[in-house]
Amino acid sequence: MNKTFSISYKCALILAVMVIILLSLGLLFNNLFFYDYYLYNEKQDILSFSQSIDENYDNPERVAQLIDEFVFKKQASVNLYAEGEGYNFSFSVMAPGNFRGNGNRKNVSLPHGVEVDLTQEGYTFIEYEHDDIKTQLLGLIYKLKNDDTLFVTLPFEGISRSAEIAIQFNFYIVLILLALAMIVVVFLAKRMTQPIINLSAITKRISDLDFSEKYIGNSNDEIHELGLNINEMSDALEDAMIQLKNANEALKRDIIEKEKNVEMRKTLIANVSHELKTPIALVMSYAEGLSQNQMLDSDKKDYYLNVISKEAEHMDTLVRDLLDLTELEYDAFKIEYSTFDMSSLVDELIDRYASLIKEKSLRVELDKEDIIDCYGDKRRMDQAITNLLLNAIEHSPSEGLVSIRVKVTDKVRIIIENSGSHIKDENLDLIWTSFFKSNKKDRKIGGSGIGLSIVRAIVEKHQGSYGVKNTETGVEFYIEI
Repeated sequence: MNKTFSISYKCALILAVMVIILLSLGLLFNNLFFYDYYLYNEKQDILSFSQSIDENYDNPERVAQLIDEFVFKKQASVNLYAEGEGYNFSFSVMAPGNFRGNGNRKNVSLPHGVEVDLTQEGYTFIEYEHDDIKTQLLGLIYKLKNDDTLFVTLPFEGISRSAEIAIQFNFYIVLILLALAMIVVVFLAKRMTQPIINLSAITKRISDLDFSEKYIGNSNDEIHELGLNINEMSDALEDAMIQLKNANEALKRDIIEKEKNVEMRKTLIANVSHELKTPIALVMSYAEGLSQNQMLDSDKKDYYLNVISKEAEHMDTLVRDLLDLTELEYDAFKIEYSTFDMSSLVDELIDRYASLIKEKSLRVELDKEDIIDCYGDKRRMDQAITNLLLNAIEHSPSEGLVSIRVKVTDKVRIIIENSGSHIKDENLDLIWTSFFKSNKKDRKIGGSGIGLSIVRAIVEKHQGSYGVKNTETGVEFYIEI
């Protein structure tokens, strides 16, 4: 910002111009009217003095005192003339004098060729030049109550000189005051505009989305109110920005999730097509063989029918798993929490798949308490543990070992370990992905690659944890809720 045209500069300039104008007007009025004002005051002093003489005329001592004081104070001359038995006197700082001429109560002939008419007014002011000392004088001829005449004079040049000195003095005073006023104006301009400059800096920060700076002030004016309003606006904008940022982040997550869902749908369609392609082809092939080859013996027919039944069962399992996975991943269901005995659930699953265990001559080791209270969705936990158990049975060699352990702390952890070959390290995280199979040629129970994805989804819905690692004898899976 150009500081030359800043608000402080403008305020200082305006105030300076106002001060200069006012002081200049003061000097102008002083030159034009000071002399007249000064002369007016002098006339009023002379008139007041004359009125005092008139009021105290019956008291000669008081009259003498008033004249002495006035003459000493004003350097004046006072002359009193009486036509009757009164007294005549003359006091002057210049020289005593007498009238040069004659007069009466109506028309008074004054010295130095001055004539006045007192028939209309009781007093009159005159300005004239003294014959002897050639000095301009200001005089007052005042008719007293008893018709005596009072003549008071002041040196007129003294009045003029005093006025000139006063005007000159005032001029110097104005110059000094002008210099002081300029200093005060600059100080006040900066003081007045500093809050506005601060507010300008705050609003600049706000425009840069920096809401850390706040207005601090204790004045009780419009600027203070503006500062408080800017603080409120800053807080409101900051809250709006935070909300907008959160909404933007949520929108980004939604977009990413939608893109992920779109990709998942594409992958799902591709994988389902791939998984269903083989069993459908087998069913069609063996069904065609049964329909076209009427000469098959009963053993061959039973074999063909068994293959068709197995492949149909495999497709049914695949479709059911797909429905479960879709339901879990797309929030199509709610967890139905209840308290159940995890120990009894594990016993039921071992009994349920005892025939598969016996078929492969597997040994089962079980380590758990008799009663384990667990809080969760029993049906979904049944499904998750079933998939882990079937996965362990599937990948265990004949006469292998399946170990089931249930540990209880503040959570319940189910650990299922099977003997056999290890999972490659690079596949440990991938096995939880839908349709991932480390051995694509294996199409036994659970070979669709969806089982562990269902386990992952169920545990995540319970806000639990899951994991897998290779052990010395095989592979260990765990889930914890």
